[in-house]
Amino acid sequence: MQSFNAFYCIVSPPELAQVRSYPVVPCLYAYQVQAGARLHRSCGPTPVRGGLLAVTLSPGAEEGAWEPFCRQCVLECRSRGASGMLADWDRFSRSAFRFTRALGQQLERSGLSLLVPEAYAGVTAKAGVLISSALSGGSLEVRLTEALERYGAERVVLALERMSDDFTLPAPAGRGRRLTPQQLSLLRQRRPGIYWSGDLCARYFTYRDRDGVHFVLFDDETALRKKLELARRLGVQRSAAAWAEISDCAGALLQ
Repeated sequence: MQSFNAFYCIVSPPELAQVRSYPVVPCLYAYQVQAGARLHRSCGPTPVRGGLLAVTLSPGAEEGAWEPFCRQCVLECRSRGASGMLADWDRFSRSAFRFTRALGQQLERSGLSLLVPEAYAGVTAKAGVLISSALSGGSLEVRLTEALERYGAERVVLALERMSDDFTLPAPAGRGRRLTPQQLSLLRQRRPGIYWSGDLCARYFTYRDRDGVHFVLFDDETALRKKLELARRLGVQRSAAAWAEISDCAGALLQ
């Protein structure tokens, strides 16, 4: 089975040493766009040597002078030895879209890359598009197939996001409550019947409490591995994951 051309691993500065023995591209998670389009860094002079810089976007941060910010991003990439940036945006707005397009265009002119959430796929024709592996309905295979048809294999990046969600039924909006590893472990101590969803590539079980019936959807090592195998089989060339979500099974997933 064909391997990924790149596996991006999102790491904080203290975690960099932990991933150096694995065949991953580090994404240094130490940057935030703050008010006035200012790039804030929360790390010292840590080199990433060909990796990416992962950046979050604070509310309203895109309301500022874009061109100086974009130039600052290019200089930061070059000083860190980074090959580009990963935009970890958790919301969408038209102003944020225009801001991200300016960033993407500047990075491309400088020979640097940009990975963006799917809502921002249209910012440039070359930006990598992050497609989440975490689904609460439908089919992951269909989801990836449609993304490959729409964006092309050279742009699609599987965002391997570890599910651990508790849905109180009925859940028409398809949104659940995120469980901590400890909360999931406590629920599993009830010894529920655990089942496998081939469409979602995830495990699930149900339980009942005073609030009603709950549906818990979660990923273990097997589920994460199967999601990666499915993506490779379909022709996805790149994947990304947060080290904090895969560190307990990194040996099985990355070696």
